[in-house]
Amino acid sequence: MHNHVSGTVAGHVVQARHIGVVNLGERAAFDAVDYLRAVRRAAEGHPVVSREGLSADTVPLSAVYVDRDLVDRSTGRPGTWRQALAASDHLVVFGGPGGGKSSLLRRIAAALAEDQDASAPCLPVPVHARRFRAGIPLATAIRDGAVAELGSFLLTGLPADAFAAAPPAGGTWLVLVDGLDEVAGIDEARVALEAITEGARHPFLRFVVATRPVPDTDLRAAGNRFAGYELRPFDVPALGRFVRRWLELRGVAGAAELGDGVVAHVRRNGFMDWLLEPLAATMLCGLLLQNPGRRLPGRLSDLYEQYVRKLFTGRAYTNAERRTHRDVVQLLEKVASERLFRSPDLPVLAAAGKFARGTPLEPAAADPGVRARELHDVLCRTGLVVSAAGDLEFAHATFEEYLAARRVADRLVRDTGADRWRTLDRVFEALAAQYGTDSGESDVSQVFRFSQVPVFLADIWSARAKDTDVLLEHLVRYSPDGGWWLVRRLAAAGLTAGPGPVAALAEITGDASLSEEDHWGAAITLRDLGHPEGIARLLAMVADADLPDFERIRAMRECGRSGASAAAAAGFLGRSREFPDWEYPHSVVDAAEAMPADDDEALSEGLDLVLGNRHLPEGIRLHAGSVAVVLDGEAAYRKLLAQRFRRLGSALGEQAARGVSEAYSVLWRMVRDPELAGDLRWDAADELAALDDDTAGAAFRALAEDPGLDERYRRRAAQAAAGFD
Repeated sequence: MHNHVSGTVAGHVVQARHIGVVNLGERAAFDAVDYLRAVRRAAEGHPVVSREGLSADTVPLSAVYVDRDLVDRSTGRPGTWRQALAASDHLVVFGGPGGGKSSLLRRIAAALAEDQDASAPCLPVPVHARRFRAGIPLATAIRDGAVAELGSFLLTGLPADAFAAAPPAGGTWLVLVDGLDEVAGIDEARVALEAITEGARHPFLRFVVATRPVPDTDLRAAGNRFAGYELRPFDVPALGRFVRRWLELRGVAGAAELGDGVVAHVRRNGFMDWLLEPLAATMLCGLLLQNPGRRLPGRLSDLYEQYVRKLFTGRAYTNAERRTHRDVVQLLEKVASERLFRSPDLPVLAAAGKFARGTPLEPAAADPGVRARELHDVLCRTGLVVSAAGDLEFAHATFEEYLAARRVADRLVRDTGADRWRTLDRVFEALAAQYGTDSGESDVSQVFRFSQVPVFLADIWSARAKDTDVLLEHLVRYSPDGGWWLVRRLAAAGLTAGPGPVAALAEITGDASLSEEDHWGAAITLRDLGHPEGIARLLAMVADADLPDFERIRAMRECGRSGASAAAAAGFLGRSREFPDWEYPHSVVDAAEAMPADDDEALSEGLDLVLGNRHLPEGIRLHAGSVAVVLDGEAAYRKLLAQRFRRLGSALGEQAARGVSEAYSVLWRMVRDPELAGDLRWDAADELAALDDDTAGAAFRALAEDPGLDERYRRRAAQAAAGFD
């Protein structure tokens, strides 16, 4: 017998996936028709548990789902999930927090169940990744996972060995694995992935694994067996369609106008990638359902804050309920912090019971089972947690991360000075333990890359009118190889880093210990933030002979996309005599295709970028500066001098000897410059003399005849000129 209640959040209510008692005897024969009906019903929509009790009303997933492309990581080509399944037997689908990964798997399950019958060639099997544990046979893990996901929708049960062989009518099982990134513990997550990878060796099993982006080392076990795909977020028109459909199906008047208003809000505020994710869009719909006239959030933490605060506002709740909800939120903040920073394996309900002691939320019943059930029900009424396999889980991982970040922010407010930074460091060291490397070492950079906690924390800190720049600068310096990830993710969440953290990022970008990926990511991030160091680093990559050809070509292509001046600079580098050769012959063709087209109008600005870029070889910079002097005259000449090259005359002489005629012109300009120091004018004349015997004396005579030149250099110049007569 199986008695189970669990669910997800939908607006301000809880959707219960599994409700009821059903015979799931292990000796039952497999009934494909009943099984597919259960898969379709479980994936399409669930009964709703609200404050009024159980309701049979449900909104099918297909009524609101907006299809989005999957982008092949190996080719960059977008396509549908059906095309991806046709191209590869096994997939890993990556999506950001709240990116709609679970909904995609439900969509695949519902669509395939709808398409097929008992003789179907590919039967979908929904399973959560936490079912794949050490010591549990693969077929058993898949069966238990399917039973947990389908619950009472499955009327006839599943045989114990249902997934130990192909479906009775032939074909394959398509195992849809959700929540790989939600498996608690590094070792446990790797065990799950290894089990899935081993299962992929069986010809009757196919896998689609959905996860947040994870470290590459975590996917090493999958080898080349799984094709990687990125799940795209909504585009802006699709967001409007989703909001309109969602509100229309719930009978909200003016749903079309509200959808248009959301689209206008996104376009008006420019950079709101976070709102193009399905979870954020759904939360926004829940807010509009409660109050269509509410102020739309302008940043990620504002959305979550409004979503939590709706539990305390409006006429839907009594004052007593509002007080209880406030207590529950504070309790869940403690639970989230405990699980994320100290005990990731601690069940939510056990943690809640621990922190409820001595508070108004502590149940009065004497029986421990009744006490646990009462606390369970109180917490579930908020919609922030849902029932799951006799315990509780947060309705979405981002709710847990947001509530933990809120608690950290409260602690930071109380701390001052060095205590604040020690608290912050301890928080991220604790999180890093869950993102350890193969050697067991913690890695804070992985936290900045994959966890939502630092994003929420910085955003909350900013919303509370605190000095976010100081906080971000500390975090960027704390993890040089992860700082650019954090800055980039914050920008996507609507929080642009200020001068302090951006300057810190520009400074640490020169750290030789950073990997090529981190150098690249930091350069692109700085470029996108408008910091000149970003373009400077990209141009340096173009001319770096130590980098692989494909990296140099990628940098050249990116410069071409970074504005006319950067494109002109990259084009000049590629045509410069000082440009290093390509390692492979075919790279010449690839580089020619990536080379930006000539743009005479932008050339002067491009030459300035090359001249001022101290990451480039001196010869290339001098070549650019010399060409600029010929094109733009005195102003460009002064810019060249301002760079303070060591032994400028000698360096220009080397350029001129290599055929850079513009360097020859600059040397003459230096000789005739009355404002230039005498030693520099003398060096320029000396280089001209070495370059051209026929007119060698002319440069020295020009110095000897200049009354403004120091007497010592005039006498020396006269003597040198006499030697050429």
